Amino acid sequence: MKAPVILAWELTRACNLDCLHCRASATPDRDPAELSTFQGRRLLSDLAGLGTRMMILSGGEALMRPDALELARYGAQTGLRMTLATNGALVTPELAREIRASGVVRVSVSLDGVTSEVHDRIRGRPGAFDLAVSGIENLIRAGVEVQVNTTVAAMNVHQMEAFPALIASLKAVAWHVFFLVPTGRGHDLAPATIQEYRSMLEGFLAVYRQGGIECKATCAPQFYRMLAEAGDPVRTKGCLAGDGFGFVSSTGDVQPCGFLAIVCGNVKEKPFEEIWRRSPELIRLRRPQDLSGACGRCAYRAVCGGCRARAYEVLGDSMSGDPICWFDDGQAR
Repeated sequence: MKAPVILAWELTRACNLDCLHCRASATPDRDPAELSTFQGRRLLSDLAGLGTRMMILSGGEALMRPDALELARYGAQTGLRMTLATNGALVTPELAREIRASGVVRVSVSLDGVTSEVHDRIRGRPGAFDLAVSGIENLIRAGVEVQVNTTVAAMNVHQMEAFPALIASLKAVAWHVFFLVPTGRGHDLAPATIQEYRSMLEGFLAVYRQGGIECKATCAPQFYRMLAEAGDPVRTKGCLAGDGFGFVSSTGDVQPCGFLAIVCGNVKEKPFEEIWRRSPELIRLRRPQDLSGACGRCAYRAVCGGCRARAYEVLGDSMSGDPICWFDDGQAR
């Protein structure tokens, strides 16, 4: 395996918000040790040559980095499908047009509530909801596809049923939900209960089947077991960390995913391909037969796989059972 199909590059950990669940524990200031523009262009070239198909430029807040769109343009020229993840607050009409011109084909904007009360509280800034909605509207007017990303936790799980109507009204093309992984500041944010997660995914499955909007569950691999059990097509494995998906930090550290904080090497010191092919941790993650606990006993381990980042953060072992899973040894609890 030379490279992941999808790679997220954390352009910077700097951010203009102070989100309660921030994986990166972002701050307002950029790190001097960030990959330079030259190093970033080299990374993009390498990944394109190795067969990576899609790049996600993320943060922090990716747009806090002045060369973000220059890098997006360069990546598009190499043949990579370039996407951008943002909180939307900085996306003016002018910037939305620049994003379109850069070759970015889709932008994900985070919405963690259908009301300003919930979203602003999670995002740590009054007015964050209105800015995100404005950013979405600006992008769509500029002709950019918009995907809404939602992190699900105890403080917003009660609003999940209202999201499809909001997303339809905003004319977004996709809704991706992320179950909270307790990394960074997320350690201090209460997760939803196992039953709440299960109920939420059952509702999400109904939205998925209705069509009209692309639905994807991330850090919620149990959704793909639910699809398989129901006889629906399963187009991807539940947890892709270290396999079809990879992550490069702002300073060049290679990780299985952004939530699984295991450093497997640094692209300033070694070629990406060497890290991706030879890291013992990455090789281990690609062996579902080595999973332990309930995930190791599960007949759907090759379909679902459990969230490796949650197992690592909660249980201390990336190959342990997923602690939020309601299935055990093929039976639902």
